[in-house]
Amino acid sequence: MKSFFRKAWVKFILVMFIFTAVSAPFIVLFGPFDNIKRTVVGAIMRSRHPHYITWLFDQDELNAILGSVGTVRSQDLFKFKAREDNTLKLRKIESSRYVGYLLEIPDPRRIHVATAKNIQEKGETTSNIAKDNDAVAAINGGGFHDPNGTGTGRLPYGFILRDGKYVIGQDVGPDENVDFVGFTKSGNLIAGNYNKTELADMEAAEGITFGPPLIVNGKKMITEGDGGWGIGPRTAIGQKKDGTVIFLVIDGRQPGYSTGATLRDVQDVLYAEGCYIAANLDGGSSTTLYYNGKVVNKPADLLGERMIPTAFIVK
Repeated sequence: MKSFFRKAWVKFILVMFIFTAVSAPFIVLFGPFDNIKRTVVGAIMRSRHPHYITWLFDQDELNAILGSVGTVRSQDLFKFKAREDNTLKLRKIESSRYVGYLLEIPDPRRIHVATAKNIQEKGETTSNIAKDNDAVAAINGGGFHDPNGTGTGRLPYGFILRDGKYVIGQDVGPDENVDFVGFTKSGNLIAGNYNKTELADMEAAEGITFGPPLIVNGKKMITEGDGGWGIGPRTAIGQKKDGTVIFLVIDGRQPGYSTGATLRDVQDVLYAEGCYIAANLDGGSSTTLYYNGKVVNKPADLLGERMIPTAFIVK
């Protein structure tokens, strides 16, 4: 009799395990648990395999699940008096879900775009890009194509603007809009969807392609949902009205240490710090902050720093 019940119990456990494994994806994706659904769908959409979700939901359904971030076509280039201040301030931030770091740069004119030495052939780590350019600090910058998940960081897309010249994007037409994050000659942070003509009018001098903008003209861009990218490692940049620039990195994908942050989390951190303009940068395994000769955070890649094409550096 005991043997019968033991076998019956094993069969029951096995059936329940199979049932859970089969039904769990349907419960997550089509059930009533909105927070879990938003996190899972957002993470898959920002992965290398978004087609696993896009064949299940159309764009309107995805927007309803994830929320959206408004498109920025203009911003106020506020005036400030740039400070001759070489001090940098590093601060650790923590919540119940993530660990991150904030680096304050009082003088925005010290910030430039730097690239891997052999860009379009091979990327470099954030720390190596910083060292190659004698920088005291750096964060990873723009996005790049990653065919077959090779992770070599050699194919940046959109614009790369450095010292007022286009390193990448020379063939983009003057009226073609591209997501842009960068700086004017006077040190204003720019974040939005702009073309070359508009960037020239704003006297843009440094920048890369990524986004979305998180704070524009002192207002939060994400007011519903969490931004639609799920939870993960994040890199972002913001600027206060006195000109101070903030580099922000938040670690993720490391259970027991730091799970990660949503775009809304990042937005809220930078808003609380007083940022008047802010934008998201490439995150995930690319998220890296270099300062005073070492990597401050813990990159999510098991091999350490990821190869990337661009970085914002502090000279």
